[in-house]
Amino acid sequence: MLLPNDGQTMIGEAEIPAATRILYGPGRVEATLSDEVGLHGGAKAFLVTGRSLGGSDLAKALKSALGGRLCGHYAQMGEHSPRSSVLEAARNARDAGADTLVALGGGSTIVGTKCMAVVMGEGEDLDSLRANFDYRTGKITAPKLIAPKPPVIAIPTTLTSGEFSSAMGVTNETTGSKDIFIAPSAVPRTVILDPVATTMTPDRLWASTGVKALQNAIERFYARNANPFIEGTCLEAIAMVFRDLRHSLQEPSDLAARGRLQFLNLMTAFGAGKGGIGLGHGICHQLGGVCGISHGISGCIVLPYMMAFNRPATLARQVRIAQAMGLSTEGRQEEKVAYEAEMKVRQLVAELGLPGRLRDAKVRYEDLDRVAELTLHDRTLAPTPRPPRDAAEVRELLEEMY
Repeated sequence: MLLPNDGQTMIGEAEIPAATRILYGPGRVEATLSDEVGLHGGAKAFLVTGRSLGGSDLAKALKSALGGRLCGHYAQMGEHSPRSSVLEAARNARDAGADTLVALGGGSTIVGTKCMAVVMGEGEDLDSLRANFDYRTGKITAPKLIAPKPPVIAIPTTLTSGEFSSAMGVTNETTGSKDIFIAPSAVPRTVILDPVATTMTPDRLWASTGVKALQNAIERFYARNANPFIEGTCLEAIAMVFRDLRHSLQEPSDLAARGRLQFLNLMTAFGAGKGGIGLGHGICHQLGGVCGISHGISGCIVLPYMMAFNRPATLARQVRIAQAMGLSTEGRQEEKVAYEAEMKVRQLVAELGLPGRLRDAKVRYEDLDRVAELTLHDRTLAPTPRPPRDAAEVRELLEEMY
């Protein structure tokens, strides 16, 4: 059968976020957590946090809510989900007899906990489990990680998106790269979106992860594998960031605004596991692995440069992005409108007091070559609308960002 070649027919593959339950609203964590463990057949829940939340009142409240189901707590999950932390935590959970994992925190903790589930099900040879991307062919190869895994319950405290994706980026401390793993069976079975849990999150972290969610929405909207569902949810996510993010910082007690923002990652998650996102996301991955820069901060820096780089290939779509931001577009040149959308992102980053250049985030100039080289092999590049020719072109982009 001959397929039409009209430039409009959609052919692709998308992955629906596999969380079976999403609970949302103030107070939902304490009211539902223990029951959720039992719902998924668990009797021994192992709590995972980063250092900052380990001894917090929030962690204590979770432990109290779990009661007799709590079998252990790992409070050392590092930034960018280091391989050593993942392996250590998985061993601790296994030794404690855990049958359920509970992740409390930001993206690093949630991704690290998902990878713990992979290790507990598939074994510790992470090199044999990772996904690989060939930028010359655009092909992603990944082993099928289908062994039974302990269910994960995620309680996010930032606006990062690990809770709704089958993909996870884990830092290999030996190579300095961010290795990618894909395991639909490790997606959290329950995600609890409780805005109360975000009120302890530092303003800078909340703001930067909000911009990272904006990056996810923009890159996924103009990715080559976009479809009508992605388009609609991502445009609304873009509008929501400009409506609610600054307000949620000015009025942190407005739980309604924070609760709305917590849906950003669900709105931009469709297709993330299978389809990737784009070049900007790949750069952020490797800035994290090589330079230790958080995804939120790297997103603030990378996003406007990527909008400029992709503009020739995505001009009409960037006009729609501008409309979602509230910019006037009728009767105006598309190039000017798209440029104003980029400037509006830069303005938002500046108003939030976040860095706009790599040097401002303490990235070392001598690390740019390594970041460029590793980015080219990051599987998130697969659907990028303007693929880089080679590592040298990525390096030129990083130079502009510096």
